[in-house]
Amino acid sequence: MPVEVVSPVLVGREHELAQLRAALRRTAAGEPVVVLLGGEAGIGKSRLLQAAFDGAPDVRLLTGGCIELGGEGLPLVPLVEALRTLVRTTSPSDLDRLLGPARRELARLLPELAPDERAPAPAPGSTAQLFELVLGVLGRVGQVSPLILVVEDLHWADRSTLDLVAFLVRALQGTRVLLVLTYRSDEVDRRSPLRPLLSSWERQRGVERLQLERFSRAEVGAQVGAILGAAPEPGMVDLVFDRSEGNAFFVEELVRTVRDGAEGSDLAPSLRDVLLSRAERLSEPAQRLLRTAAVAGRWVPERLLAEVTDVSAAELYGALREAVDASLLVVDGTGRGYAFRHALTRDAVYEDLLPGERAELHTAYAEALDRNPGLALDDASVSATLAVHWYAAHDLPRALSASVRAGRQAIAAFAPAEGRRHLERALEVWRGVPDAETWADTDQVEVLRLAARAAFHGGDMERALPLLQRALELVDADADPERAALVVEQRARTLRGLGEDGASIDALEEVLGRLPDDPPSLARATVLASLANALMRLGADRGPEVARTALAAARAVGAREQEASALLTLGPTLSYLEDPAEGEAALREGLRLALDASDHETALRGYVNLSDSLEARGRHRDAAEAAREGIDLAARVGLSRSFGAFLTGNLVEPLVRMGRWAEARQLAQEALASGLTGVFAASLHELLGYLAVTGGRYEEALDHVRRARRYLGESREPQFTQALVYIEADVARAGGDLTAAGAMVSAAIDESTAWSTRYAWPLVWLDSRIAADAALVARDRRAVGESIRARPDPDALPGAAVTPSPAAVAYRSLTAAEDLRRRGEPSTDAWVAAVQAWEAAGDAWPTIYTRFRLAEALTTDGDRTAASGPLRAAVADARRLGAAPLLDDLLALARRARIPEEDQAPTAVVEPAAVPFGLTDREREVLALVAAGRSNGQIAAALFISPKTASVHVSNILAKLGVSGRVEAAAVAHRLGLVESRFGEA
Repeated sequence: MPVEVVSPVLVGREHELAQLRAALRRTAAGEPVVVLLGGEAGIGKSRLLQAAFDGAPDVRLLTGGCIELGGEGLPLVPLVEALRTLVRTTSPSDLDRLLGPARRELARLLPELAPDERAPAPAPGSTAQLFELVLGVLGRVGQVSPLILVVEDLHWADRSTLDLVAFLVRALQGTRVLLVLTYRSDEVDRRSPLRPLLSSWERQRGVERLQLERFSRAEVGAQVGAILGAAPEPGMVDLVFDRSEGNAFFVEELVRTVRDGAEGSDLAPSLRDVLLSRAERLSEPAQRLLRTAAVAGRWVPERLLAEVTDVSAAELYGALREAVDASLLVVDGTGRGYAFRHALTRDAVYEDLLPGERAELHTAYAEALDRNPGLALDDASVSATLAVHWYAAHDLPRALSASVRAGRQAIAAFAPAEGRRHLERALEVWRGVPDAETWADTDQVEVLRLAARAAFHGGDMERALPLLQRALELVDADADPERAALVVEQRARTLRGLGEDGASIDALEEVLGRLPDDPPSLARATVLASLANALMRLGADRGPEVARTALAAARAVGAREQEASALLTLGPTLSYLEDPAEGEAALREGLRLALDASDHETALRGYVNLSDSLEARGRHRDAAEAAREGIDLAARVGLSRSFGAFLTGNLVEPLVRMGRWAEARQLAQEALASGLTGVFAASLHELLGYLAVTGGRYEEALDHVRRARRYLGESREPQFTQALVYIEADVARAGGDLTAAGAMVSAAIDESTAWSTRYAWPLVWLDSRIAADAALVARDRRAVGESIRARPDPDALPGAAVTPSPAAVAYRSLTAAEDLRRRGEPSTDAWVAAVQAWEAAGDAWPTIYTRFRLAEALTTDGDRTAASGPLRAAVADARRLGAAPLLDDLLALARRARIPEEDQAPTAVVEPAAVPFGLTDREREVLALVAAGRSNGQIAAALFISPKTASVHVSNILAKLGVSGRVEAAAVAHRLGLVESRFGEA
């Protein structure tokens, strides 16, 4: 009869149990939690989790463990194990709902997910795409019931698994998921890739760390007593505690040895020896089976084990029964095979093998899997397993062949880092394999290109460059110019990914000169499409010409992928630089081709370009619709955090223009909360900054600018830099620092390109507004007019000759009206034209502003009746949007002109005379309260404005009066009769 040595009760660990159960309660309440559970091998991590979570009501538990084989971690095994458990514990209808759009793509990892064998064709798999798909599945599972996802033995994790876990640690917000990560703390040294990750995770909100310590003597005594079912002898406790040093697994093994009759003096000197001595007490067939199982790793399928041992069924099951009864092996939870009860046992048995014995068993496993890959059941990592076995067997030709296959499969199965590792191993052994090209079923250049592609998709672009350089050295450019061109094109794409656009263009143009125009070739079409895309990124004027050439070349050879790419490059270049209608047609055709080919990344690029081009033409609703369609596609294919994030920005912008500010703000904030970085986060912070500055929340606006700049790094793309300068300059203008605001605007306008004119026009108008405000402040308007003659000429903007967009037309009208306001000339007609232009452009805030200026001009002309219409419309819209500064100005104008907000007949009023020092009526109201001794808070309450706005008005007044403080300002105001007591006594 087997001797049970596992304690029936969990000893100690009360604090740790309480912490894990509290984490589960918070998860159930909607707060995602990550627990890092560390401890040395055998300390009891798995047992603790079993005690904490087994039997928890209304909870879903998915577990996966990292597997080490031949010194390497197999790719994404914990995810595959968790998915397999989900599949086998969920009804088909529920499984369809939980997997959702991720099912077909995840079938690359777990083939049984593909119904009717409709798995997607092999293609490069982006890890970012996989992460999005997995997050979606976990979120949907957590909606049904709280989910506990346990990833064990993270110290053995492959690079892709570590990247996935790192993503989940950051991105679980809004899900009911408890992520538990276990690792051996004694194997996380300075060289471990896990060590820096643990340090960074500990600093994140929602991450807790549990470190299991060894048992005390009292706890060891309790464990021994629980195993024996009776109080142990003190001497036995002393012996076990001394030899085990408090390690729970060591205690179990030592108790077993003592119960088997060993004396204290007979105990082996180390745990390894204890484990081996236990194995040696088995029969010879059972020992042989145990050694065979150890070579497979911690777990082995039963059919594969039977194939490799090559014994009768009776002998196989007899040996298995003996190993299971001795608690050396356990039946796998799914009933498909056997696993070592503890990894330490497997390690000891494997390390005790003789070198020749080990190589022979690795060869047996490799031959068995070569004959019948199905022996690995549905394990998608069979190619990687074969590569490890052949390499450990020192069979370099077969190791080369298996490594190339494993590399291709890993790239297609969302594990490019592991794909690169396999391919680089193939390159290492290449020279040692006669007829290597036959074994690899390809040549060395192709293996180098595959490894570079894996490095690119794995985020290690610097590593891709030397691989491609070596490939170029091996290609005879004179004998095979087309292949050389394809390698150069791949290298150019890598350079673009590293931000070296200029070097990318130079390389493409050089190789293009070596390719003949006739006959047409796929290589030339590919290089041209890549060059056109690079030129578009830099806003080069010759972009349309190259894009048309690329399109013709692609169509000549029937290259649909390159045709779609060329169309999606040609479309925006035409939209911005030539004919918008032709550009839209090209974009829609390219998008159709990409969708028909299920080329999701190209299609999403099409949605990005289409929504951007439509917005640039002022077609806000169409732009929003295109962005939403793209966002839906990104969610379906797992690209929400890359293309989907960009498209979210492309949706937020038209919502802002259409005046749907609350919806726009919520979308942007939700997207940022998901952990976006880079340009994706920067674009959303810029839009939130615009909403903040127009809403009068100036510190918030500057905070968004700072955050956006941090995400942009060294980028100088005008679409970002000019938009951010607009926010900063408008904050400076609102604060009364017109000189600084004007300097910022002028410097930014100088950076304009034909592609960025859309972002330059708001700066041109803001410059004219600042100049008009300065003219009102100054006493000598003629002097001001002389000082601002260097202002930018709108007609000199790059791309000014292109058919203007509705917004460009409106900004031109607005700038012309501001110039009349600056000169003090009649401007009513100009403001009428500006209002009409902005109503046509459909941009909410500028429309309110121009209506305000029109009403102001009409009241100056004495036509208060005509002014009431635009004024009331502007007040209603400004109040709806929350445009506080503009609403303050509108209400002040209404009070000055005695125009009620409701439709009433205006009363007669004497128009005010010119105001000394250029004070506005609102500033005179504030000055009256300053003179009455009111604080900023009291001023704000009296005028129904925010304290911050009151502070800005006070600062402006002090600057205009040329005084240093409030007392001095009050004295000047009373002496010159600038104020009257309108608000009562202080």
